[in-house]
Amino acid sequence: MTVLDQYTQAPIVNADVVAGEQLIQSNADGQAELQIGDEPLAVSVSAPGYGVAAGQLDRSSGSQSVTLRPTTVRGLVTETGTGRPIANVTVSMVTEAGVREVVTTGEDGSYQLANVPSGARLVVETSDHGTEERPIGHQQIDWSLSRAVVTGIVRDESGAAIAGAMVSTPDGTASTETDAEGAYRLNNLGTASEVLVRAPGYVDQQAAISETFQVDAAMEIERINAVYANFSTLVDPERFNVLVEIAETTEVNAIVIDVKQDTIYYDTQVPFFRDIPDLVIPVIDPVALNAELHAKGIYTIARVVVFKDPVVAEARPDLSVLDEVNGGLWRDMNGSAWVNAFYEELWAANADLAVELANLGFDEIQYDYIRFPSDGDLRTSDFGRDYTEEARRAAITGAVRMAYERLRPTGAKLSIDLFPIVVLFANDQGIGQTLQDLAPYADYVSLMIYPSHYELGNIPVDGHPNDFPRETVAYTLEQAEELVPGTKLKMRPWLQDFDYPVEGFMEYGPDEVRAQIEATEAAGASGWLLWNAAGRFQVEALAPRE
Repeated sequence: MTVLDQYTQAPIVNADVVAGEQLIQSNADGQAELQIGDEPLAVSVSAPGYGVAAGQLDRSSGSQSVTLRPTTVRGLVTETGTGRPIANVTVSMVTEAGVREVVTTGEDGSYQLANVPSGARLVVETSDHGTEERPIGHQQIDWSLSRAVVTGIVRDESGAAIAGAMVSTPDGTASTETDAEGAYRLNNLGTASEVLVRAPGYVDQQAAISETFQVDAAMEIERINAVYANFSTLVDPERFNVLVEIAETTEVNAIVIDVKQDTIYYDTQVPFFRDIPDLVIPVIDPVALNAELHAKGIYTIARVVVFKDPVVAEARPDLSVLDEVNGGLWRDMNGSAWVNAFYEELWAANADLAVELANLGFDEIQYDYIRFPSDGDLRTSDFGRDYTEEARRAAITGAVRMAYERLRPTGAKLSIDLFPIVVLFANDQGIGQTLQDLAPYADYVSLMIYPSHYELGNIPVDGHPNDFPRETVAYTLEQAEELVPGTKLKMRPWLQDFDYPVEGFMEYGPDEVRAQIEATEAAGASGWLLWNAAGRFQVEALAPRE
């Protein structure tokens, strides 16, 4: 008889072979000679650190091999690259029944477990190296663990700590945020060799992970100042080139580009939208457009109108706001139908569009009309469920969060347009938007601070806010910071560069536009966007390019 190790097939020396009255130990080749008579013999084979094998032998059995399964497992845990032993690693033996026995490695990185049953597996866990698992198929199992955590501190150019900066692997599979001291600890690195550091108001940084697994970052301020290009501007090269010239010669360094408003202005491949008749009307080539603007150093923002989606609403009434009186589609004061923000299918379709736009080269995706309708007779509207503030807020937050999480691996930013009234009154104003809910899931927040759209008494001034552009912007941003402290650099408001046709309202010239810009900068925001629906901006209000 030859006694072998089940895992290695190596001979086992000094195994005890008991056959009737015989007790024989295997030799250096694992062999033991037995005397077998006319009657079958009950045989058992055992060895220290192995399970027992038992059976019967008779004269006809001939030469037999017996394998013993090791019941102990031992090994060393070391760090890849350095080879140093890792102490205090948790090593768990988990049986098929889920029973777990745990030991920790010693100072030399060694461990040992006894009484290992068949089918068990080993799990090693360490805070700095992650978790690995293997089936137990050897008596000696060594582990070389790659460090799975990187630490560091994120500061601004002055050396001050930046709290709330996001540090992630470039693909977004692992992420964390810096604490109040700017420190972070990023776990579960996997095979990543770089980390991405992002913070509102700063240029993104991507840095190689050093041998010490310590990556500090000094962040550079980034101010994004934009003008707006609507459909009529996009299809008129002369008008569009005027905006490009503004961005090349003034403090403007970005353009907000309409890509979805009632219809979609490029050849989207998102199935949900392609299935809607007459929705896709390509007038721009996003890849070529982004290449042109990026070559000129111009930051690109794709504006996506989300829930004011009349073409989709007409084609998909099952996803739309209904009118409980006439049974058809509910319509706002302008006769437009809206899709129903409660439906997650709409969240996903718009998130798909956002990811597609990011992959087509846009630096940022801006969600507009990310809300429930506000204008029209909502008394007849039917949203198909409880239309409570809690439910509305959950729906809008869900849609924004989905886009934010889907966009993170692409590297593109997400910005959201909000009514400033939700900041002034700190509730959702019937549309599902609150700064408190949404700020955590957006890189930038663009409050639409158009003084002409405020009501008398909204801000503490002696007259209508339209006539107080500087004060309106300053007060609104002050209220936003008070409502959600620490969000100054997330603020990039829309500012008014147009006249509002109401008798007695002050007209807006370069001085009024400049006053809003100065108020925005004084409030510590990270930039501003100028709104003029016709795409005609007052260049005199803008500082020249330095």
